[in-house]
Amino acid sequence: MHQNPLKKKLAEGKPVLGMWSILPSQTLSEIFGRAGLDFLILDMEHGPFGLKELDACVRACEGAGCSPLVRVPGPSQFTIQSVMDLGIHGLIVPQVQDAASVREALRCMKYAPEGIRGYNPFTRAAGYAGAATNQAGKLNNGFSFKSIIVENQSACDSIDAILEIEDLDMVYIGVYDLSVAMGCQGDTQHPRVTSFLETAVKKCRAAGKAAGMMVRSEAEIGAALSLGANFLVYSVDSYFIHRAASDVVESLARITGQN
Repeated sequence: MHQNPLKKKLAEGKPVLGMWSILPSQTLSEIFGRAGLDFLILDMEHGPFGLKELDACVRACEGAGCSPLVRVPGPSQFTIQSVMDLGIHGLIVPQVQDAASVREALRCMKYAPEGIRGYNPFTRAAGYAGAATNQAGKLNNGFSFKSIIVENQSACDSIDAILEIEDLDMVYIGVYDLSVAMGCQGDTQHPRVTSFLETAVKKCRAAGKAAGMMVRSEAEIGAALSLGANFLVYSVDSYFIHRAASDVVESLARITGQN
């Protein structure tokens, strides 16, 4: 693989749609991929993913034509190195504080002289074949989709400086954590949260970055696209499954008149 399919779609001006995944199941990864999602974010921060589970889910995603992304638990060099060796298509790094911490996270994703990523030509990312160079396919510094989450007040205050970083591909606005950081007690629709979201999305697109946000309905997809967001994350796999099952139970209750 010499071109990142997710980056290609975005470069062509197409919005992309995916889902957060906190359930470490290769079967579910394949199902969601076959449903047509552009990407799946395998979540190591809030989901019980280990490297073994990630490895299986990455293969399932790719086999279904879906880009496997990983949210690492934080800007850790060791974790970033390990998950990139699995051959993922990109990373989302949470809990960055400012432009300096974003640059450090990006250094962990790249080989020298731009970064500090360790080179092993025998990993899945290298095709197991003893690659003679770190410039081909997934080993190229430009292949991976590099992104961060703005979710605390410090990162909000630093958004302009963060957007000046050239090789950052996407900024995701984490409204759940922001709603807490802004003193809104989890209310993602609070005016302080929505005002920052709208401003940040416009700034991201003006800076040539993809802008990411959560959507939970067709109406929210339309609103996000109108705002300018082009990296749309539809809910979370655990909630998606729970909601589908609950709808069936509620349907039976309505039909039978049971509470």
